[in-house]
Amino acid sequence: MAGILQYCFLILIFGIPTHTCAAVVQNAKCVREEPCFDLHLLANMAERVSKDVTAADGEKILLKHRSFDKIGKRRNLHSCVLQKIIKLFHDVLDKTKGNYVPKDEEINHHLELIHVMDRLKNCLYETKDKCKKLYKMADITTTSSPAIPEKNMNPNQLAVLQLQKLKYASERLSNVDIQEMVMDELKSLHLYMRGKGFRKNTND
Repeated sequence: MAGILQYCFLILIFGIPTHTCAAVVQNAKCVREEPCFDLHLLANMAERVSKDVTAADGEKILLKHRSFDKIGKRRNLHSCVLQKIIKLFHDVLDKTKGNYVPKDEEINHHLELIHVMDRLKNCLYETKDKCKKLYKMADITTTSSPAIPEKNMNPNQLAVLQLQKLKYASERLSNVDIQEMVMDELKSLHLYMRGKGFRKNTND
């Protein structure tokens, strides 16, 4: 009888934490919620449709990772910028969907990625009206070469710079070079996503 009671006690001790943690582990921490979207899926699909374009230094649309990481540490900034990034990729995918020819595939990954962009929007942190001021600042700031080197910019300045790059590309969507540049950067898009909503699903 004592053995049964001891067994039940051990179940209670070890069973409760396991149940409350939902068995999703990230960085050795127990995460309560499932990820909103599995970024491995985005990366795999993007590889199938991305272009291989060699862009001159400084011509890329997305900032370098070390610069974008500064934006990523500010939840509101990151979400506001991601909204515009996702919109640009959605618009280019939609504009070029007729050019994609699936190669022995049952799924048209190009069309699927358009739906993925819509899903990604729902994974963003809710900013309400906090983006308006940032977007306005990006609109009124000159698009010429910034006086401050990118490596010395603070998160707000980098967010404005990124928004200007996105705006420049968005205004030239009919340009084939811009389309191909966006499609090339599609394969690295998953690296710019961060936070609980985009956590990779470790249950796969």
